[in-house]
Amino acid sequence: MLTKKEAAAYVGCSVRSIEAYTLKRKLNPARSKGTRGDINLYDEKELDAIKKEREQITYLERPQTDTPESSNALELAAKSADIRALLVDSIREAINLATTPEQLRYKTFLTLQEAYILSGLKPRTLSRLIREKKLKAQKIANAYRITPEHLDKLKN
Repeated sequence: MLTKKEAAAYVGCSVRSIEAYTLKRKLNPARSKGTRGDINLYDEKELDAIKKEREQITYLERPQTDTPESSNALELAAKSADIRALLVDSIREAINLATTPEQLRYKTFLTLQEAYILSGLKPRTLSRLIREKKLKAQKIANAYRITPEHLDKLKN
């Protein structure tokens, strides 16, 4: 019988993996009294079965780049940034988010962030103006909503 730490070393994995196998009921430890409370003791036969299972798993290696130069790394980073920007744009288009001032003008209600884009006033300033009743807004779902018309009146 092995302790959790010894079992992890025996199988060749981490202690957390041993705990995960225990939670999945692939390991059934015996409980024993230790100096600081109960401890789990693992049977070597069960651990051998886990060891065989882990040996059958094939791990994929990370693909290597042709040259490990810093310029290559910079090119990869630039490509990933371009891909990220393209994904964000695609997602915005897919859920039809208005992001430009021209698009925002046609919305019925604006969030504070959208009003900030149109007016240039920070959301915090817009909230203060709403509290002071200098800007008319409606509270919908715990957030202020402003119509573009009321925002235009504020500018004038």
